[in-house]
Amino acid sequence: MQLAIVARSEGPRGMRKHADLMPDAFGRMGLRLLSSGADPDDIRALLGLSAARDARLKEIVAEGLAGIADAENPQRLETRLQRIANGF
Repeated sequence: MQLAIVARSEGPRGMRKHADLMPDAFGRMGLRLLSSGADPDDIRALLGLSAARDARLKEIVAEGLAGIADAENPQRLETRLQRIANGF
């Protein structure tokens, strides 16, 4: 809510100085897009792609570690992880 108040008073370009204060990369990216004048639909699209990519990476790591813990055949594990990476 504070960021919306700052944006109202300083405008979107005034948000750049607040980007470095964001604790996570996702928030920093969003504020940088906003401060650069990105269109709202572009912000949604770009952050959506970033979130999807991060979710897929987390899934790959989790499945890889679980497969190792399960003593899964390394070739089968690699094939399974590649399928996740490719979105299948």
